[in-house]
Amino acid sequence: MKHEIMIPESAVLLITFNRSDNTREVFRQIKQAKIKKLYVANDGPREGNENDVIEREKIKLLLQEIDWDCELHTLFQEKNLGCGWGPATAITWAFENEDRLVVLEDDCVPALAFFPFCNEMLERYKDDNRIWRISGRSCFPDADFFAGYDYIFTHYAPSWGWATWKRCWDHFDMNMLDITKYLQEGGAENYHFSTSQAAFSNYMLRQALNDKNLTSHIWDIQFAYLHMKNNGLGIVPKKNLIKNIGYIGTHFNKVHKYHLLDVSNEYRVVNHPSFVITNNKYDKYYFKHSIRKLTFIPYWLELFLRKMKIFVKRIK
Repeated sequence: MKHEIMIPESAVLLITFNRSDNTREVFRQIKQAKIKKLYVANDGPREGNENDVIEREKIKLLLQEIDWDCELHTLFQEKNLGCGWGPATAITWAFENEDRLVVLEDDCVPALAFFPFCNEMLERYKDDNRIWRISGRSCFPDADFFAGYDYIFTHYAPSWGWATWKRCWDHFDMNMLDITKYLQEGGAENYHFSTSQAAFSNYMLRQALNDKNLTSHIWDIQFAYLHMKNNGLGIVPKKNLIKNIGYIGTHFNKVHKYHLLDVSNEYRVVNHPSFVITNNKYDKYYFKHSIRKLTFIPYWLELFLRKMKIFVKRIK
């Protein structure tokens, strides 16, 4: 008789601020999934901003709608920490009691299939130090890259609905104190397979290094850096499992094509990849059709300087 493997249900962290309408959309899915353990973090109101105070109270009222068996933990900050320290502090707080965590921000509406997918991946790869993040967003669902598998391994695992382990987050450093040494030793050239991808990543890291206000508005570049310096991989599902409704906010001011992706509620994992290795074709395609088209920065200068450096060494 074949016994099914019991997969633990992971706690969910919902990160909120001042968008109660968006939060309600995400909360509706959490409620439907009857999440057993829920952490809700809310960044503090900005000084003198009455709307932030009103939105916070609406979110508090929303949590009173929990009518299922749910262990609720809340963190309502007194002061505003911003888009950098706010989410980072919330994740660190939730990991004080958890060894794994599913993370949703207030504009990432999950398909119901997102939760069992994360649970299965978190359990299956809990002891695999090669895996650092599980993403629910799939920008190119059903593409040929998946080749019969229900998910792939990649260097690009977006943070629009994601999951990770305490073993990973414990190494997180908002200030990236060792980034200068990392760049001096080649940086992303030791991580990516192509020179253009490495040039882009190194350019972004240098921009972050020179950004005096980095921690006030960014946390995900720091987590991406953590992936890179540990040669970490992410997991992306064959079907898209996250609908992003954050069209207007600190980092977006218009709708782009990834906001329009449908989600799959029927998705489940049947076919696992045969090998835990980077899907290089997916990485190249993602870089060319997502990052390079949506990011307007002169990162090619980084590529040019790298090639000049190689040329100078050869002629010496």
